[in-house]
Amino acid sequence: MKIVIVGGGTAGWLSAMYLANKNVRKDGHIPYEIVVIESKTIPIIGAGEGSTGALAARIKQKLKNLKGLNQNEFFKRANATIKLGLNCKDWNGDGENFLEPLQSSNTSNFSYLDVDYLLASAHGESYLSSPIGTAWDMNKVPLQSGSLEDFGAYGYHFDAHKVGEYFKEVALENGVKHIEADVVETDVDESGNLIAVTLDSGNTILSDMWFDCTGFNKTLINSVGGKWKSYSDYLPCNKAMPYLYDYEENETIRPETLAWAMPNGWMWQIPTQERYGCGYVYSDKFITDEEALEELQLITGRKINPIRIIEFNAGRQENVWIKNVIAFGLASNFLEPLEATSIHSTIVQLELFTSLYLGIDLNETIFESNVNKYNRNFAEMLDEYMNLIQIHYITKREDSEFWKWVKNEMPKTNKVKEVIEICKYKCPSPLDWTGSPGFAGWGVWSSILTGLGILDKQTICNTVWNNDMNTESDKMYQNMIHHYFKKSKNFITHNEFIDIFKNK
Repeated sequence: MKIVIVGGGTAGWLSAMYLANKNVRKDGHIPYEIVVIESKTIPIIGAGEGSTGALAARIKQKLKNLKGLNQNEFFKRANATIKLGLNCKDWNGDGENFLEPLQSSNTSNFSYLDVDYLLASAHGESYLSSPIGTAWDMNKVPLQSGSLEDFGAYGYHFDAHKVGEYFKEVALENGVKHIEADVVETDVDESGNLIAVTLDSGNTILSDMWFDCTGFNKTLINSVGGKWKSYSDYLPCNKAMPYLYDYEENETIRPETLAWAMPNGWMWQIPTQERYGCGYVYSDKFITDEEALEELQLITGRKINPIRIIEFNAGRQENVWIKNVIAFGLASNFLEPLEATSIHSTIVQLELFTSLYLGIDLNETIFESNVNKYNRNFAEMLDEYMNLIQIHYITKREDSEFWKWVKNEMPKTNKVKEVIEICKYKCPSPLDWTGSPGFAGWGVWSSILTGLGILDKQTICNTVWNNDMNTESDKMYQNMIHHYFKKSKNFITHNEFIDIFKNK
């Protein structure tokens, strides 16, 4: 079966690697011909990007059969650093920070109660329930010098363009074919299937299946009837202003994404090995581009030269798989950068498709129940991401028209309203979150709820007491912290990690 991917970048080349990985078989049979059509005219943003722990797990394990793919090479080639989580600054307008670790507690998947989270939240800070929380405090990363052996879960920060180039080399080394051209025309037959595309070279390319990785253009999925489901009623921001910022001499570089709330949105700051990639995410309903730049420079004290202004309509495809076309990456969805859902959702989509929905031929792949179930899984996952991002905006801030509107007028999703109500009376249970594979569950929500004060310390303590843990809670908490501190002592600092790979 021939599968053509239109669009390069992270989504396109990651798709190619997943498909190439399916061609690694003991019997030597290669069931899929994989072609990537990559445009040379797409602008490169290059302001730094972050991932969840899903990308690291796939590079280290899920895609390890691919020649040329390994984590140390990724660190070197992608200008990558370690991401332990989000440092959320000033979201309640009080100058305070809270930490949101990527690795949730070891008890976050317990049926009824997240015991470690309850203990840490009642005695100190919720992030200390994470196995990497103590290391984060020490500005260390869960790796040891020499072997760089892993001792915890983490994500990456990286230069997105360099990631795409590295994944491209891996894909080509593993049998993927490459065409550099722009698609100028699509040919859809009477039954609604995409049968061919015409390139700017004049050549026509045919395929059995198509992956649309054309970003916001959505070239292929639109040609077969794609429709965008907007989340703009529930997510307040619609613009981003990326920029670069150099390190200070001898600066301590934290293994975190800084998410700094601003009067009309928030700013991200992502460390790569060379510099920070930053950006302001804001709403043009409340501020102009010029005012956003002035506001950002005033609050950060920086002279900023924006790379460009990105306008977006937060949302997803109503059906991400239509006929013989599937959309991935920005062609399938975009919410905003806050929880790094873009690459994460691409990974989940690809893993689900290649593991559960992709057959040896077209007849085993495209049939009604297969397509419908895949679309339901995708929709449920993205709707949950929307809920997760909205909960970040449920803050105590009312110091600008933007935050007043968010607090008093922005419609809340049913999930967000439900969680807020639960938190008034008790600590939620992991059982309050169920969904399709890849969805954002309790482990992701928990630190946000305590950090914003939606779930307060007294309610946490009451839940500890109601579950008969009060008499042993001090000892249990101290044992947990001691265990994580003992593990963290031998970890390297984040600056040491960067020095290792900058010198390679």
